Amino acid sequence: MYQLNHVLVTLDLSDMDDSLIRYTNFLVDKIKPDSVTFLHVLRPYEIPKDIIEAFPHLDEPVADVIREGLQEKIDDLFTPESDVKTTIKVQEGYPTETIVKFTQKNDITLTLMGKKMGYEGRGSIVRKVLGIIPSSVMLVSETAHREIKNVLVRMDFSKMSEMALKMALRLKELTGSEVLCHHVHKLPLNYFPQSNPEQDKRLQQYVEKHSNKEFQKFMKRFKYNADEIPFSYSLDIENEEAQILYSRALAVSADMIVIGSKIKSELADIIVDTTSEKLAAPDKNIPVFIVKDRKQTMGFLKALFPKK
Repeated sequence: MYQLNHVLVTLDLSDMDDSLIRYTNFLVDKIKPDSVTFLHVLRPYEIPKDIIEAFPHLDEPVADVIREGLQEKIDDLFTPESDVKTTIKVQEGYPTETIVKFTQKNDITLTLMGKKMGYEGRGSIVRKVLGIIPSSVMLVSETAHREIKNVLVRMDFSKMSEMALKMALRLKELTGSEVLCHHVHKLPLNYFPQSNPEQDKRLQQYVEKHSNKEFQKFMKRFKYNADEIPFSYSLDIENEEAQILYSRALAVSADMIVIGSKIKSELADIIVDTTSEKLAAPDKNIPVFIVKDRKQTMGFLKALFPKK
């Protein structure tokens, strides 16, 4: 789970591809994977308009034309210093199913996808893929800084937080970045319908005591030194954890937010939690690393997408 050996980069022939390829070039020099695959999914019977205009008398398959165009762009933008096996794939199919099945069959450990801000597309494929893909996922916007100096981990003291922290510490080994943890203490507003200064003070004292105590217990349980990792907390009474985490990331100049994916085993609950989904929104330009437990989804995926 914490070895980032096989990386998949999803391309859609939009301008976002340039930013994603450049970020991949930066990331590869940091994490040094064994292989990188660039994948474009060509919808059945769908030929891009610009290709039809550019090649009105196509004699070769559209997939080959697209592959040649991607090869030219990747040759120009993807020039990693480290030695990595690079493959370009163009497959016909429906994006969500094709991407998920590709990661399943090819032992992909990390999938990079774009968070579109100024480009066409609303990220619907990203949201669909997030819930069921077995690999971890990194979402990158076109304005993301190509550096990893500070990594913010979402801390809720769960097994998912342990996954996120382990991945963050792995990134620290690979990049020399600093790791910080932040806990958002959720408290429904109706618990305190008549707030006053004295009550607010007592509440803050409670949250501070509770959060620090839980963090110490968490670090002890998983055999980490709590003194070596900065910890902070905040109070959430309006169900805005994603925005609070993002604001905190901005405040500490974090270059990446790492969050463990909360996936349940029941069929109806094979979805990423709302905080991860909201952090995937295009208006949040800090890269988000969603750590997945591959074993947790493989059984479901084998039933959903049986190998042929």
